[in-house]
Amino acid sequence: MKNFITFLWLNLMLLSCANSSLQPDTFERDAAQRVSNVLYGEIVSLKQVKIEGDTKSGTIVGGLVGAAAGSGVSDSKPESEIGAVLGGAIGATLGGNLSKNIRAVEGVQLTINMDDGRTISVVQEVGSYRFSVGDLVEVISTKGKTRVSPSGLK
Repeated sequence: MKNFITFLWLNLMLLSCANSSLQPDTFERDAAQRVSNVLYGEIVSLKQVKIEGDTKSGTIVGGLVGAAAGSGVSDSKPESEIGAVLGGAIGATLGGNLSKNIRAVEGVQLTINMDDGRTISVVQEVGSYRFSVGDLVEVISTKGKTRVSPSGLK
């Protein structure tokens, strides 16, 4: 039982490392050599935000660990099954909340007046770029995801 809980805990740690970046200057491998739509605009507003972490991996592993721990509360089969169900529910809730808070990142909400007359808002993780109101930016969209980066235009 102790080895099982250790195994699940290690899996949670490994799963928590497997998240994709939301930074504007970090690209996933499959983004290479893809055509993206590029629009231009000017930043009119910036707001610091927090992007909460993913809860899926923490919920799953927390539920498994809770169920394993709860099943060991008694030698009686019915009591062990009840303990496993309750332990799983409590573990899933705690694991999801823990994962959400641990994996939260600092973000920025950029409001941009586009060259075509629209105003849009994009939230992304804070990266190495330091945006300011008035900056000219590229708004790059690929497969339903959008990122903002400096345009290099003056």
